[in-house]
Amino acid sequence: MRHRLITLQARVLHWLELANRQLDRLLLYDRLPTILLWSFAAVIVFLPGVLLCESSAPRYRVVVDPGHGGAPGRAADDKWDAVTGSYLDVYRPGMVALANGRTYQEHLIALELGRRLQHYLDLTRSEAGWRNFVELLTQFSAQRSFQRIIIDSSMSREDSWNHRFRSADHPEVNAAYRLYDYPDPDTGHMEMGRISYMNSLHPHMVVSLHCTPAGPGRGPGGMAAVIAPGFPTFDLIRQIHLGQKPQALFDNGPWNGRFLVTDAGWTQFEAARADAWVYFNGYRTNRQGTAIDRSKNRGIRYNMFQWRYRDPPGWEVLYNPDEPGPYALDFREFRAEGPFWDREKAQPELWRREGGPLGYGGDNYYASDELLRFVQFGLRRLVPALRANNAIGPINQPFVSTYSVPTFINAISAYLEIAYLDRQQDRVIMIEHTDAVAKSLAVGIYSLFVGLELNGNYGPFKPRGEALGLEKYENLPQGNYFELVTD
Repeated sequence: MRHRLITLQARVLHWLELANRQLDRLLLYDRLPTILLWSFAAVIVFLPGVLLCESSAPRYRVVVDPGHGGAPGRAADDKWDAVTGSYLDVYRPGMVALANGRTYQEHLIALELGRRLQHYLDLTRSEAGWRNFVELLTQFSAQRSFQRIIIDSSMSREDSWNHRFRSADHPEVNAAYRLYDYPDPDTGHMEMGRISYMNSLHPHMVVSLHCTPAGPGRGPGGMAAVIAPGFPTFDLIRQIHLGQKPQALFDNGPWNGRFLVTDAGWTQFEAARADAWVYFNGYRTNRQGTAIDRSKNRGIRYNMFQWRYRDPPGWEVLYNPDEPGPYALDFREFRAEGPFWDREKAQPELWRREGGPLGYGGDNYYASDELLRFVQFGLRRLVPALRANNAIGPINQPFVSTYSVPTFINAISAYLEIAYLDRQQDRVIMIEHTDAVAKSLAVGIYSLFVGLELNGNYGPFKPRGEALGLEKYENLPQGNYFELVTD
């Protein structure tokens, strides 16, 4: 970084020297006012210092990822599969809540929150903005000084389908909002879906913003993280199914009781086993694990992105699920071989998705939980009316499955189900206090990068204020984890 800065300074000084010579000519022949000379002199004196000041601050890249954005539809419209030449899954437009004669759409609420969050993150990009950001930090912390950083933020989407004046029936209405890569219908060229696009930005962190239905037994409000286990957990489940290891290893492990059970009557292990097989080869198993449910093909998902971990070109021609190898449907014949499985078994994915400060879920879970804590803390700090007991719902246990974004991005995934949209209490928070939520998230993101000492006790979910420590990802023998994702 410093070498690049010195090079830039040298170029700037060279340009200024040329400009100065031209100025001498102008002063000689056209008698340019003296004030212009002083202006150039000021640039020569102060510009290198300004460049040095701004460039010396650590820079972090964040993608703000408002969930969904596309239109509802009945036909399959995401997860383009090169083997079948078709989409395997419907587009998931997000939840809709109806209350008091109004319609509340998750994709619009998440987009507005994302825009506000980006506004506060962007304050760090200028000296004047940084001063405003420090004022925000002082509302959370009594630190005497704050480490200067620059956060370069991007949005995974800038609008929603209904902002583009396309009919919901248009065949490409969801093109800009698909998670997975897809073919251009006119040229056949593969276009980047949201996951490939986010990876192309090489972010340190992706903050995904969602709302969710409360579900049975939930109170008036709440929030939760969304996380995905790593290879060791899914491979343990596979080995237990094959009788190679005892089920007690799963039953007594940290993931038991965490998996999302979507089928009535299924046990935790049965749900986890079905997830494991989606993770390995794209198909769910039946409840007993004795057969593949061929009606639920999710495809070889890791080959649906433009990244370095996909199999070599032509893999779809070689695809044979009945032969031993990485595509085998038989549990005993499956082999975790190829670029993606090398990634999954490597240390960075263990850091991201296994173990970690909270005992499971890795850095992804820590980052997600910490941001939810900042929302809890910040809402009470910034909105005194929300300090009353039960004014904000609790942080519930995370949703756990083989989710796409936490699995397939080379970044810390802070995936937040930040509100129950079918609960009045949470709707009020998301609509009337959007700005306070955005401020709290921005401060939390700052804390995850460099740490923050919190001032006061506001509610039962005080943030820990400890930085993630991203250096271990950036200083791998093979290079920077966040930048290796694309060739």
